[in-house]
Amino acid sequence: MRKLFTLATLVTTICSFAQDIIVTNKAQKIDAKILEVTSSEIRYKELDNLDGPVFILRADEINSIIYANGKVVLYNQQQVHETADEQRSAEAVARANPIGRGSKGGNSWSLAGRGIHGTLPRPSNSFNQEGSVVVEIRVNAEGDVVAVSHKGGTVNDKQTIQLALDAARKANFTEGEHDQIGTITYYFKFN
Repeated sequence: MRKLFTLATLVTTICSFAQDIIVTNKAQKIDAKILEVTSSEIRYKELDNLDGPVFILRADEINSIIYANGKVVLYNQQQVHETADEQRSAEAVARANPIGRGSKGGNSWSLAGRGIHGTLPRPSNSFNQEGSVVVEIRVNAEGDVVAVSHKGGTVNDKQTIQLALDAARKANFTEGEHDQIGTITYYFKFN
């Protein structure tokens, strides 16, 4: 019985630390439970007051979201940092979250331990179907994408998939010790 109680306590403790983290453009860190993400805003509750009010942040106020499962999505990647302090803060966020990155618009990538040079290449706007395309990438030690393949997603249009594959080939990541396999997820939406 004592072992069962200890196990239950351990599981409860581990679950209580599962949280989402929102990092604002001003480097404010918010421990939260994300409720909803749209292209223009996110809705969340503060982790220390889950019975409290729902808060809303505009997407242009967000630097990144670090989800409890480890996925990281960066927003507003094309923003120019005006001061050295802001640049150091953004670099610190990137170093602290080595699992994945994303670019403005929700496109994201996952390649453990690697950063990206510049921004994630975007597919052409001449696509035929809305939805997501997941591209598996092989990246060499120098950071070049050396192979791509269609891994999944909701899009089944061959032309739209090809646009995602072509864009993924142009990505350039930071150097690593060896070849790695990761993914890039592109979201296509008609305006």
